[in-house]
Amino acid sequence: MSHLKLAQKLFPPGQQDAVHEYLATVRHRLSLSRRHTRQLLEDHVRALCCLCDRGLSLEDAMARLRPDRLGTFYRQERTDWYPLDHAAKIYPLSMSTKRMMVFRLSCYLKEPVVPELLQMALTYTMRRFPAFATSIKCGFFWHYLDSVMRRWPVKPESELPCAVMKVGAVRSPSLRVVYYQNRISVEFFHILTDGTGGSQFLRTLVKTYLELNGAEIPPFEGAFSPEEEPDPAEWEDAFPITGEGAAKGFSDKPALQMKGMLPLEQPNRVLHYNLDTDALLAAARSRGCTITGLMLAVLMLTCRDASRIDPRSRKKIQIQLPVNMRKFYPVKTLRNFSMYTSIRLHPSRVTTVEEMLPEIMEQIRTGTAQEPLEASMRMSCRLVRWLRFIPLSIKRPIAYFIYGKLGDGVFTTTLSNLGAIRLPESMQPYVEKFDFVLGPPVENRAVCSLCSYGNKTVLTVVKNTHLTLFEDALYRYLCQLGLTPFMEGSS
Repeated sequence: MSHLKLAQKLFPPGQQDAVHEYLATVRHRLSLSRRHTRQLLEDHVRALCCLCDRGLSLEDAMARLRPDRLGTFYRQERTDWYPLDHAAKIYPLSMSTKRMMVFRLSCYLKEPVVPELLQMALTYTMRRFPAFATSIKCGFFWHYLDSVMRRWPVKPESELPCAVMKVGAVRSPSLRVVYYQNRISVEFFHILTDGTGGSQFLRTLVKTYLELNGAEIPPFEGAFSPEEEPDPAEWEDAFPITGEGAAKGFSDKPALQMKGMLPLEQPNRVLHYNLDTDALLAAARSRGCTITGLMLAVLMLTCRDASRIDPRSRKKIQIQLPVNMRKFYPVKTLRNFSMYTSIRLHPSRVTTVEEMLPEIMEQIRTGTAQEPLEASMRMSCRLVRWLRFIPLSIKRPIAYFIYGKLGDGVFTTTLSNLGAIRLPESMQPYVEKFDFVLGPPVENRAVCSLCSYGNKTVLTVVKNTHLTLFEDALYRYLCQLGLTPFMEGSS
């Protein structure tokens, strides 16, 4: 159905001339393919109708959906392309149907999502993130991100979180926006950004959506205004910022892996442990540690109970802990700028939370210090330099080998703590909570992620096995700390 026929169907005859004139103004700001132009015009018609059904006059609805909010983003031909940052260059090389390096950030509202307005919010938001409005392409030596002129769709959720993206198709997006009931989710291919950049995008999207719903939200740190001009510093590769110096890291010994067969469908289960933030903070402070340290101690116990322990084996429980490098460098980049450290304990030393915490906190202190993380960043830069003149067709098997040495096998699980997501008071009446989901690992049986908003902290577990040892033990140890979680997730 064309946008004009849709307008005739949804609006009475007395309003159709005004709607047609409005659509002509919108059409003047579009220079897309015929299909994407038609879809964007239909989006405007549906959003207008939605706002009118919610009590706005047609004039007020058209003012809220002003054509100039599109800017020139969908009209002016964009030929920009972006080289991948040093952390992202390995991702497309090591990609397979089981390894996509996708992560998800979700915002739960206090009312059901209105798809028509969410679609318009995404249309406006994309113009503020030009490096995200891209598709991955193959160069001679490296993959790169190429600007794409298209409509970016919002879809109802129909797959498991972090499902495989068809990034090889022409004009295929490298992120997806889905909704389910009151949840807005954005899934990012990791070549685009890390959790910090993803959080900035999600908060901008939610802010824009709430404004279309009539909320008055002043500017705040952590979200952009879609109308403002992007800063080129937001898509710079910040890894070379460390300069010259010692380069080491990445090599490690194989870690203990948990029990359970790996199913064909991945992820197999996604579980959310909803915790009270105040209670979690109190439990950590009473033991003289951070929330991250407390959760690592709990995960050590959980991994021990979910593994087959051989007393003669030297394999350790090794938990990957990503670290945001922005705490050392006040850069503006929205691209990947994180490194990781590893927290290690032999199963024989995994005893009680109180006994393990001193050593865990010491490992966190030394492993997340600036010097060792910078050394790892320099090693990442050197790996890229060594591979830079090797053609992509030859580089791929080399990358597979490197990733095999650096991948899941050297970790038992992962704990990625995004930290507190902050919103202004004007948004708090509309937002219930956030959660953060890592993509399924290849060899690990479970990976964990954590984020908080207000007094709600969500610990998310992505499972790769039907065996329930891990989640059962995790629930038991959280209850023993007095942190009985409210459980949600897949069956």
